[in-house]
Amino acid sequence: MNTATPFRWPDAWTDPAQLDLLKGTAIDFLLIAKQDALQPVVAQARKMGIATAEPGAAPAGVLVVKGAWPGVQMGRGGGGGASSGPTGVPWVDSNGWNIRLHRTLQPQAAVWVNAAPPERAFITADSYLIAIADSASHGGRWMITLDAPLALGLAAKKPESLATWKKITATAGFFAAHKDWTAYQSKAVVGVVSDFAGDNEFFSGELLNLMDRAGLQYRILPKDKLTAASFDGLRAISYTDAAPPSAELRKQILTFVQAGGLLIAAPKWGEVAGAPAAGSGRPGFAIKTVGKGRVALAADDPTDPFSWAGDATVLVSHRYDLVRFWNGGAAGAFYTVSPDRKQALVHLLFYAARGPDSATVRVAGSYRTARASTVDNPRVADVALQAQGDGVEVHLPPVSQYVALELEA
Repeated sequence: MNTATPFRWPDAWTDPAQLDLLKGTAIDFLLIAKQDALQPVVAQARKMGIATAEPGAAPAGVLVVKGAWPGVQMGRGGGGGASSGPTGVPWVDSNGWNIRLHRTLQPQAAVWVNAAPPERAFITADSYLIAIADSASHGGRWMITLDAPLALGLAAKKPESLATWKKITATAGFFAAHKDWTAYQSKAVVGVVSDFAGDNEFFSGELLNLMDRAGLQYRILPKDKLTAASFDGLRAISYTDAAPPSAELRKQILTFVQAGGLLIAAPKWGEVAGAPAAGSGRPGFAIKTVGKGRVALAADDPTDPFSWAGDATVLVSHRYDLVRFWNGGAAGAFYTVSPDRKQALVHLLFYAARGPDSATVRVAGSYRTARASTVDNPRVADVALQAQGDGVEVHLPPVSQYVALELEA
């Protein structure tokens, strides 16, 4: 798999001496326009062992996906307020779901995210940190792209611009030093089963996006690649594809249900044989008991992934949340475990203008020790862990917008 750290070379940087900015950094791949004025830069980069390609030409083994600038989405009214979701928390844009989907569908490819900084906004050093961390924590790479004022400031060697560049390269270097994290496997409560293509592409993809925003830990399950291990640890399955499931897929999912799982399905699933479930109603769904589990069959074809994500969150129940925040603000988490299952790694992302002064994170599972690291602090001090029922609570001191929380079983 291609593990390069890509950088979109500014068109105005025609002096090869500006390649000195890359010395000692993790940046080892330039996306550079095919212009005569930039050819000396290309030649010098190759002498330095830095690969190059045109911006629209992905190297072998790389998928380039169109992304969003990550962070809190501001309201349209011009008043400076932030848009919010159904729980009142700020509405966050993230590329995590998109990276995970493409990595699942094409596991041999590296995923690079193309998301330029918005021209209308003032981009801070911490905004760049979260742009890099948002992609890298989910196993992808953001194509580092500078906003115009920063590119001009670096060319002029302005101290404030050089400080921002130092933050960018430190963040890229942090993740480049932890390439092994991409082999960690996601922990999840609900599995989203789909072919993620054709008529199902938009709905299933947006459903992942909205589950992510709701804090519902999910696993992506392409329906033609299911095995018994696909259902490990899950409490629920969501099926919304426009076509009924094949006989084999139906059998696989019903085996999961009969063992105690929950299926949340669109009407195209078909008839459900079972007794009405007592005391577990949900408007718009008929819920039946099947073996030890339940099937929640929607009355109408799903048209709104926002509503489906909300219904799934309620049907699954917050009591099974794998990660919860207190005082985290606009926060997101990606909960993974090492291949040997002995270590957990929870990527914590705080999308507001700065990290929290004091946040508490509850993580489901039994762990003995906790260690936190950030881009500028490889060992965050005063991280306290406390057992709490079937999970642990970790109390964080003031931290930056990204924290790698490592837990030992």
